[in-house]
Amino acid sequence: MNFRSMTVKECFDNAQCAAIIKEKAPNLMKYPIKLFNKKTCGEIFDLVVSKKIVPESVAKEIEAAINAL
Repeated sequence: MNFRSMTVKECFDNAQCAAIIKEKAPNLMKYPIKLFNKKTCGEIFDLVVSKKIVPESVAKEIEAAINAL
């Protein structure tokens, strides 16, 4: 799986990907991320890192874990 090119909908529809995000960045789940279904995860993660919602190191861990699936 390529995390940066998959859509948010594809990510949250995959139980393994959603579990990784819930485990590593539970604060991200309180935002209405699912409203961005047509955006790619790369776009959304760049946004949440720039707004300091998720630290860059955690975003890199999530990306690496999902790419490993």
